[in-house]
Formats: sequence, structure tokens, C-alpha cells
Amino acid sequence: MKKTIFLCLFIILSIASKNLNAQCGEALLDICHGKLGDTRFLKSFPVQLEAQKAGSSLPVSRFNMVFNSGTTYKIFACNANELPGKVIISLYHQDRLMGTTYLVDQKRHLPHIQFNCNMSGVYHIDLYFEDGNQGCAMGIVSSVK
Repeated sequence: MKKTIFLCLFIILSIASKNLNAQCGEALLDICHGKLGDTRFLKSFPVQLEAQKAGSSLPVSRFNMVFNSGTTYKIFACNANELPGKVIISLYHQDRLMGTTYLVDQKRHLPHIQFNCNMSGVYHIDLYFEDGNQGCAMGIVSSVK
């Protein structure tokens, strides 16, 4: 009897955990493609991070991408709804902040960064979640036609 109850609980918890991350991954990418408008998809950067632990540094995922001079890029922020974290995307070149999707002084999230590249090179794209919350999101890089 105890084994049957344990088995039923295990199955229910397994199904619940799969539903929790239902949008994280390919399904989230499909949803985010609707934001691209008339831009051309180049690359996606999925990220799923645990909540920041007390006394530890903010969890951040960093991705590198080569940008070409003379091209205008849009980097879209797309959140999964199942987790509390709201993604913040920051774009850096040579350790200099080039753009972000979060305006600290206004405490406002922007849907994307639009960046006119004037210098070819490797750029760093950081994704992390506001207030160190747990979250699942995707950054999508596209070029403006």
C-alpha cells in the first residue's frame, strides 16, 4: 500500500515539474519568434538560472557573438511566465556597456536593445534576472533589414 502511494506521488510530482518548465526551451523560442517583426533571426541564447543565494554573487549567463560594423542589431528579451524572474540583457564590448533592457532609474524593462554597430568585434551578451530571482528566458539576436 505504501509503495502504491509513493509511486502515485512520484508520478504526480514528475508531471507537475514538467509542466512548470513547459515554456522553457523550444516552446519559448517559438513564442519569442513572434517578437522579431521584420528583423532577421540570427541566434538565440536560452538561459535558466536558480535564485541568487544569500551572500553569493548574482547568477549570470554570458554569451559571445561577433557583430559586424555597419549592421543594426536588435536583441530581444523573452521571459517564460512560469518562473518569477524578469530577464535583463546587457550588451558589452571591451568591458563597456553598450545597451541594456533595464532602465534602473525608471525601474522599467524594455522589450529589446537596438544597437547600431560601429566597430566589428566580439560582443558579450549577459542575461540575468532582476533581484536575483529564479527564471527562464531567452535572448534573441536579430539584424534589422
